[in-house]
Amino acid sequence: MIRIEGSGATYGDVWFEEEPPQDCKVDIVRYHCRPTPVANARNAPFLSMVTDLGVEADAIVEAFSKDCRYKVRRAEGRDELSLECFMDPRPHLDEFCAFFDAFARQKSHEPSDRPFLLAAHEARQLMLARASRGGEALVWHAYLLCGNTTWLQYSGSCFRNQEKDYRALVGRANRWLHWKAMLHFKALGMLRYDWGGLFQEETEPDHAGINGFKRSFGGRVERTFNCTVPVTVKGRFYLPLRAAWRSGRTALPFRKVSVASA
Repeated sequence: MIRIEGSGATYGDVWFEEEPPQDCKVDIVRYHCRPTPVANARNAPFLSMVTDLGVEADAIVEAFSKDCRYKVRRAEGRDELSLECFMDPRPHLDEFCAFFDAFARQKSHEPSDRPFLLAAHEARQLMLARASRGGEALVWHAYLLCGNTTWLQYSGSCFRNQEKDYRALVGRANRWLHWKAMLHFKALGMLRYDWGGLFQEETEPDHAGINGFKRSFGGRVERTFNCTVPVTVKGRFYLPLRAAWRSGRTALPFRKVSVASA
């Protein structure tokens, strides 16, 4: 469980089929990506995509679209990229947040949720990955590790230089980093690579682009539920107050995840 101290209550986040401990010492449990709704909870449907890491590596890459395979192979063979996976991410968290927040400003996304990332690190469920060239970071990813599944929490790309060739390089580096992260997690015995959500509606070009980027890796679409359960008197009082405060605002039931589509 990832334990987060909120402004009005303490949250405990559990993922997939994980169950909270009996004495979890939180006011509200948030179940992410449950296969079925939780009884007596606030349940919201959630759409995502999952890549199966339990098959051979050749089978994983064979499911990629032709264009995706080409860009990954070009990045592997010609772009001179370097990979770093940080299983102990704390020393690199400031650098990641600065990089992602700059990306988020460019894309009008929400910045990184640093308290959540620190809580995930304390729960030993956070990994950071970086693709660089010549010492320059091009792409960062942040992952949560939950049982046999890894969840893409954040993905940010560097677009300081707007020239076409540079943007193409960054786009290839992003795809390459996803592929190399899959291989890294597969070697750790992970079985599922969750892409961190799909947009339900694709009327906005940015949403359609992000969904298309993820689908180019050939995973399967999964429909699950995000569920919120108050477990203390404080939690039962706080949830309606929070809902009233949010009334009239456009908000996701859980934190927004920003993923580059380059």
